[in-house]
Amino acid sequence: MPPPCTSSYWTPGIDTAVATLFAIPSIVYASMSKEQYFSVVGSSSSSGPTDPNGRYYSATAFGTMGLVGLASAIYGFHYVGKCKEQRKSLPAAESSYPAQALPSQPLPPVFPSPVAVQTRGKRMAVLEFAGKNMDEDILMTFSDTVRGGALQGLEPHGVVVMTRENMLVLLRDMGKKECGEGDCEVETARNIGADYVISGKVVRIEQIYAVTLKLHETQGGSLLGTDTVEGTSQVGLLRSLREHSRMLVTAAFGPP
Repeated sequence: MPPPCTSSYWTPGIDTAVATLFAIPSIVYASMSKEQYFSVVGSSSSSGPTDPNGRYYSATAFGTMGLVGLASAIYGFHYVGKCKEQRKSLPAAESSYPAQALPSQPLPPVFPSPVAVQTRGKRMAVLEFAGKNMDEDILMTFSDTVRGGALQGLEPHGVVVMTRENMLVLLRDMGKKECGEGDCEVETARNIGADYVISGKVVRIEQIYAVTLKLHETQGGSLLGTDTVEGTSQVGLLRSLREHSRMLVTAAFGPP
């Protein structure tokens, strides 16, 4: 198979322009010099560059060279046209010169991100919320809402969110009770085998309800993040808690 063509229309195009600009003025100049030579015979005895006869032959020589360049450029156009036809007839894999010249390189292996490696398969516990003079069912609804928001934010990281029933069974089997204040919340999460824990506390300040969310990792007890959600009603808090809990874990764990 012939080697692939690398020429383009630029090369013969430039050659044609140069040859045309070179040949045509030279031929015209030679013709004018010859006419001058026949009209002024007496000046033919002179020598040097002022001799019309000499100018005629010099200009004719340059014009001939320009015509040769023009013929070469015309052949160049013909060669490029043949190259394009050859490329169209080649298979897709062989029609590109770099694809033939360079061997194919295997793609590098794709590894999971460090965040995914560190968190995948770990477990998150959301403890029951604490709040004085608050209905227990409302507190359970708050914790369920936060659990749903955490599940949405942690899904790309492969972290499992434990259910309330699963946590209660584990605590009951160990003879322990759940608590959600200070070091006790981290200890509770350790007892049920959770790697991370979210706890919440609801307080009422005048006419404003405030829910404080805290996210800990249980191995060292470090606080990974905290957030406060405020509202004038319990319904307003409920509508905001899901999104705030999702943003809390997203900020702590980073992008997936």
